[in-house]
Amino acid sequence: MKIGVVGDDPAGPVLAKAWAAAGHELIGVFVESPEAIQRIEALIPDVPIANMAAVVEDADLVLLAIPSSDLEITCAGLADLGLFGPKKIVVHLSPLVGYSVLADAARFGAIPIAMHPVMHFTGTSMDLTVLKNTSIAVSAPEPLTPIAEALAIELGAEPMVITEDQRAAYAEAFEVANSFSSLVVRQALGILEDAGIQNPARLIAPVVRTAVETALSQPVSKIDPKDAL
Repeated sequence: MKIGVVGDDPAGPVLAKAWAAAGHELIGVFVESPEAIQRIEALIPDVPIANMAAVVEDADLVLLAIPSSDLEITCAGLADLGLFGPKKIVVHLSPLVGYSVLADAARFGAIPIAMHPVMHFTGTSMDLTVLKNTSIAVSAPEPLTPIAEALAIELGAEPMVITEDQRAAYAEAFEVANSFSSLVVRQALGILEDAGIQNPARLIAPVVRTAVETALSQPVSKIDPKDAL
């Protein structure tokens, strides 16, 4: 399968390289920022950087590594150019929206898939190791869900099916976990720094890891955010 990448997100070249290792062909990437170009040259140096239309037209799978806010308008623009057709797979990586944001591609018979690897991407080869130990939230129209799951498995990850009805809850939970945990850790670091304690991150890292592991091992229960403060 021919794979093309569109967008500057660090996850783009990482997933592309992982799929290439699974036997797929990387036919081109469209990136704009100097940092993104550097990541391409470091991770997949033999893959040509081309214009967006050429990448999308030639690919069997188009990976949209772009911000959530740009997905709908980008997809609509590519659809207006007639670049989507039957059996072309279109994948986005946002945790915030499902496959319905790719409706303009689906109108022309393309297969819309939302895939969100639950990890932080640096855009380096180190991500390839982390990817093999992570879960990927996948969403696709019900008859096509096995395709999304297979793509995740090819990356070495574990697929976790999220329906469109569940997407809003998934997005909210992801944002809460990411934002709240970051806020609490930064606050703890600030307290230690204000007290003149050196290397505060090293000091509290074991506590943070233990607290997270303990919370994940306990039965699920709803709490009022005010009670967590």
